[in-house]
Amino acid sequence: MEEPGILESLVDISRYLPKRQLQLARFIHAFPHEAAFMNSVEMAKAAGVSNPTVIRLAYRLGFTGFPDFQKALQMATVRRVEQLEKFSGEEEGLCQRVLSLEFQVLRDMKEKLDANSVSRAVELLESRRTVFVVGLLANTCLADYLGYFLSILRENVQVLGDFDHEAYGRIRDAGPDSVAVVYSFPRYPSGTQSLARLFRKEGIPVIGVTDSGMSPLALLSDLLLEAPMKFITFIDPCAGAFAMTHALLSAFYMKNPEKMRKRLKGFEEFAAARDLFERKDIDIVDLA
Repeated sequence: MEEPGILESLVDISRYLPKRQLQLARFIHAFPHEAAFMNSVEMAKAAGVSNPTVIRLAYRLGFTGFPDFQKALQMATVRRVEQLEKFSGEEEGLCQRVLSLEFQVLRDMKEKLDANSVSRAVELLESRRTVFVVGLLANTCLADYLGYFLSILRENVQVLGDFDHEAYGRIRDAGPDSVAVVYSFPRYPSGTQSLARLFRKEGIPVIGVTDSGMSPLALLSDLLLEAPMKFITFIDPCAGAFAMTHALLSAFYMKNPEKMRKRLKGFEEFAAARDLFERKDIDIVDLA
């Protein structure tokens, strides 16, 4: 096994891990720098699992034992630190550091973007009668962004920003001819995953938009779109998530541009009648 890929390998096998090994894998993925310098007993205690679980995960990843597993994890974290140092040096001002981090996130996402997954997501968004868009707490801005533009391009788009009796009623009444786009980024609001479970119970496919396959949303998603995140402070760096959403909307538009132009023309007539915008010389219908 190639040592630098250990964190990626954890993501790749996460869907097939038993509960305790998955719990350990999520701990390592979330805190790789700390985990890399723990012995097996310390790692087990920190992750809330048994020491044999640590050893079994090391074997599952193809290592001969814990020492080789630990060495590979240490090598991977060193490389992560080197990457972070590129945009965390004192010679850069705070704003430049933030922009450098966002650029790095976008580069990482571009490398991992799966065009087939985006195409499959577009097919679901086009073919289902109702689209639910879910984003709770810090993720509400992402849901509102997708919900606003998608509601211009198609009918029956519902944005859910909370898990309450009203959301439950909407989902129950919509039926299986629906699809849900669910945003969940660290620290993964628990209500988001509860809604995803409800969608699955009702037979509604879930398009999960999250930071990695280690996200708790990943196992609840029928289709996963990954937008990685790196942090300077507690504030979410959303460039990747918004870019992913932008790409999804653009792909949806270009799937049937003539139909989309008719929808846009109807929106423009509505906007003109309501005097919604100051700039009336910009023709969004012809932008694409």
